[in-house]
Amino acid sequence: MRALSLTLPLLLLLWGCEGCDKKPAAPQIAKLTQLQGQVTVQREAATRAAQADEPLSPGETVVTGPGSTARVRYINGAEVEVAENSRFRVNGTPEALTLELQEGRVVSSSPQAPGSGLTVTGRFGRAELLTASAIVFDLREEEPKLTLQYGDIRVIGLDGQTVPIVMGKEIVLSDDEPAAPPPVQVLLAQAIVFTLEPEDGKVRVRGAQESVFTELALDQSRALGPGSAFEIPAKASARLSSNELKVNLSGDTAGSLQEASRQGEQKTYALQLSRGKARLQFGAGQHTLKLTDGRGQVELKISEQSTVSVSDPQAGATVAILTGQVELVADGKTTVLQAGEKMSRASESPQVAREPVPPLVLPPGGRTRVFSDGQPVTGIQVPSSSGGPLRVEVAQEASFREPLLVGRVGTDWVRVEPPARGELHWRFLGEDGAVRTQGSARFEQDRGRSSLVAESPKAEVMETGLNARVLFQSAAPALHFTFSPREGARTYQLRLYRASDAKTPILQRVTNKTQYILEPGSLGEGRYLWYVAALGPGGDELAGGRMNKLELVYDNERRGLALSRPRPGERLGRGEVPVEGVVPLGSRLFLNGQPVALDAKGRFSQRLPPTELLVFRLVSGQSEAYWVRTLRSGRP
Repeated sequence: MRALSLTLPLLLLLWGCEGCDKKPAAPQIAKLTQLQGQVTVQREAATRAAQADEPLSPGETVVTGPGSTARVRYINGAEVEVAENSRFRVNGTPEALTLELQEGRVVSSSPQAPGSGLTVTGRFGRAELLTASAIVFDLREEEPKLTLQYGDIRVIGLDGQTVPIVMGKEIVLSDDEPAAPPPVQVLLAQAIVFTLEPEDGKVRVRGAQESVFTELALDQSRALGPGSAFEIPAKASARLSSNELKVNLSGDTAGSLQEASRQGEQKTYALQLSRGKARLQFGAGQHTLKLTDGRGQVELKISEQSTVSVSDPQAGATVAILTGQVELVADGKTTVLQAGEKMSRASESPQVAREPVPPLVLPPGGRTRVFSDGQPVTGIQVPSSSGGPLRVEVAQEASFREPLLVGRVGTDWVRVEPPARGELHWRFLGEDGAVRTQGSARFEQDRGRSSLVAESPKAEVMETGLNARVLFQSAAPALHFTFSPREGARTYQLRLYRASDAKTPILQRVTNKTQYILEPGSLGEGRYLWYVAALGPGGDELAGGRMNKLELVYDNERRGLALSRPRPGERLGRGEVPVEGVVPLGSRLFLNGQPVALDAKGRFSQRLPPTELLVFRLVSGQSEAYWVRTLRSGRP
């Protein structure tokens, strides 16, 4: 057997041994930090259900069942991710930790702590990790397979000879003792089968030997071979996937799968896109994608987990790198694109360009809510890191079983495509595989819920001589004044004054009834006095009447953002954009990244240069939420 030494960050949790009265407690050398599904721990003939944060002692065996996973952390920081249907034994001493893999698949990684290590043994031999590194051990088939993800390790085969291993390249080991040098092997290409599954709406597919398209509903799928074509309607979406590559196809996308094969560790695909947009998620290993667009063929070479967006293929596709790294080969020239960069083939002289900062950038951690009247381009801020490059995983579920985005990120932000309605979860991981930061957001359609109600309520104001206090939350209300009839009066004159000046009326109205409705907005927030003078047949003022007090008070009971301008669906004019509304008291508001001045009641009013997209960020206490309002361009 051979051994591999690995290390990963982790903490030791001491666990007492109940029922071992006279036996000394076995040292705890590892701990189960995470588990999902059916996971058991065996020691000699005894078997128990595994528990989260359960310590492990030398000689104990961890077993995962179908659809179950686990994570084990050794006391020196080494960490092991365990796939389903796997079995391994922890062993060794605190000074010389080991792991014996008996069956299944594990990923082991090691931190940079000097002098620490983990030896992994199995029917592949022995592997030792002495520096920061990570490696995949796969014993699910007859011949063991090892893949170095990063770092530097020493692998010793069953024959006692050192096995050369290259980062990102899978090596296959035989457990037979070599009797003679192996013959030269010619690797034959094996077909890779893709499956097309609708994710929203119905899609159309046509096999290589078929003359007409077949419609697939949500609960259906179809295996595609070379020459198969697909059409995704405007309001639908689909996923084209294999074990090595997942392609998310947006609405109004059409194309065909020309080739999909594997020769040794090299995977080769040929994809033709005639219109639309696709997001391609490459797994670890060597990939070559031959992409045909409106300008011909371009070749993408990928040697690490990467996610690539391809759009607007008609005139020459735009290739954007969301995560990882891609070598783009076109016209005999090779260009390296990093995460956050893109290249448009529609240009006569394609150049590498940085992706512009998305209008909506979410924080790297915590939970947020986003209300939008569309689907704006969205980014997630990359947290600062002094421990080397970070990887990101993005998924619609908190378990990350079906990630939408994986791979190494740039330094500032990573672009994502949020759902119109639903959850998005993300986590950033260090080189050691430990989660550094994680967050989530819930996306919802605004549907006018942020609009400030424009209708003005009507408030009753009676002649009592007392103070009438009227509260309002949107526009100032209509005021319905009622007063007592006077003997001999033919008409009545309503007079309103500011409370600070009872001599000069600011408004006078005449009516022949004992009531008067003042239209909305005639009076704003403030304190007033009002008086009704009875007028005789000749217009002379009769005796009687009383002075009354009136107070209009804006009452802020908001729980979220409320906008009176711009209105939903409002068009973008040539002049400045008026922005008016109110937020809950004690909140802070930012518009397109800039702070907004609020009055004592949480109201704001300002004008912006012409812009089609307004992104409001509301911070209330420990929570924050975003509202996105889009203005329609052009004239009706």
